[in-house]
Amino acid sequence: MPDTDDLAVARWQLATLTGRLRCVEDERDAAVRDRDRTHDLVRKLRRSRSYRIGRVLTDLARDPVRIGPALVCRAARRVRRPTPAPVRKQRRVVPPTPARVYVAVGLSRTASQDLVRALRQRIVVDGDHLPVVVTDQPALRGLQVPGVVLEYLPDPETWSRHDPGEDWETLLAGRVAQLCRDHGANRAVVVDPRDPPNLARLL
Repeated sequence: MPDTDDLAVARWQLATLTGRLRCVEDERDAAVRDRDRTHDLVRKLRRSRSYRIGRVLTDLARDPVRIGPALVCRAARRVRRPTPAPVRKQRRVVPPTPARVYVAVGLSRTASQDLVRALRQRIVVDGDHLPVVVTDQPALRGLQVPGVVLEYLPDPETWSRHDPGEDWETLLAGRVAQLCRDHGANRAVVVDPRDPPNLARLL
């Protein structure tokens, strides 16, 4: 296993947290846009003819004497009785399994394979989330593991040779944010390469 110090792990944790926060901000912005669309629909509904007729009928029900019989006749002519819609059976919607992003960089080949195996066993025992593993281990690149998503990310040294203008932590934060959006992840954790968890600790 390559030497990893506390500062490197702390930088990875900060980049992972930054990526998760970007995803949360995107979710917040989407919720604000949805709220604004709902407000627009409510305003349009209140300006609609159907809504005005409904208000007149409500006022009439509250105080029929004051509204007057002429209004009752006019409203009755304009309002048609809707035909009742057929009752449909409600489908039971099963929510998708939330994902969890594991940033597992700096691990040796054996440690990376052990971690993926432990995650696979963990979801067999308790499938409460979909593990999404960010790895810089070339041996896992392109590997297909049932129930586990593997995302390859070049290690910091390789990335610095490929693109010296952008630091690796920025790349990691962007990838974590994208994975959180793509898979609906509700958590993102950094695996310490000096002490990767086994199955007992994952449960």
